[in-house]
Formats: sequence, C-alpha cells, structure tokens
Amino acid sequence: MSPPPSSFETLLDRFQRPLIRYSLTFTPNLEDARDIVQDTFIKLASALPSLDPDRIAPWLFTVCKNQSVDHHRKLHRLIPMDSATLELESPPDPAPSPSEDLEHAETATALHHLINQLPDRQREAVKLKFIAGLDYKQISQAMDTTIGNVGYLIHHGVQALRQKWTAQETQA
Repeated sequence: MSPPPSSFETLLDRFQRPLIRYSLTFTPNLEDARDIVQDTFIKLASALPSLDPDRIAPWLFTVCKNQSVDHHRKLHRLIPMDSATLELESPPDPAPSPSEDLEHAETATALHHLINQLPDRQREAVKLKFIAGLDYKQISQAMDTTIGNVGYLIHHGVQALRQKWTAQETQA
C-alpha cells in the first residue's frame, strides 16, 4: 500500500494542467509554459506552509502570471516576436483528423487574437475564468478586486468577444 499523497502532490495534480493552459496565453511554446509552471510550483513548495488554504489557487495563478510576464520580457529582450505568429496549444485530443487539427488551431489562434484585443482587466478576468478555470471568488482574490467587479469584467469581456467574433464571421 502506498502512502497517501501529500498536500503538495494534490495541488500539483489539481493545478498543473490549468496553469500550463494559462501560461500558454503568455507564451506560444509548450515547453516554456511547462518551465514557468515548474518554477511556480518550486515557489509553492517553499511558501506552502504559510499560505491560507483558501488562497492557494489565486496565489498560484498570480505567481504563474508573474513568472510568465517575466519570461515574456526576458524573451523579448533576446528575440523580437511577431504577435501574429503566436498560437494557443491545447492538450492533444484522442486522434483528431488533420483537418480537425487545422480548424481547431485556426479557431484557437483567432480567439487568442480577439482575447488579446480586450482591455487589460477584462482580458485577465476572461483568461482566469475560461482558461485557468478559477471561480469568481478566486479571480477576485487574484486580481485584488470585488466579486461583483469580476462578474462585470467577464460579462463585458465575453460580450465584446461575441461581437468581435460575429463581425469576423460576417467578413469571412
């Protein structure tokens, strides 16, 4: 019989994939996103004893965001990037066809582009809700705002995305 998983292992299992998806909104490279998440969990290992259990998720996403931004700044100093070439990567599906892969990648790229056009606070709230999977309370803690403001930001962000997506579809 194996020993029960530690609190750290439980957190790793619960948040590793959402953090990688969230980090991919800042970097186009899956390996870079994994490195960022690894650095986030290294910081968690030393901070875990002092963290409030109810604030661990917002803490993780805040640290991941900061690590991602730092990585992005470092990368920009080294290699200028064209934002039009960024793509969202997603976990592999169980055997999609090449045409489905292409359609999914095009949709993800278009959606990523539209999300990046949102105002900063709306963009952050939308990413934390739909990419990271946080609830409103966790988002309010991560963004240091009220739950009501989170609802407002997400509502208006989604509304703006819907309008932009519709306008894009009618042009195509």
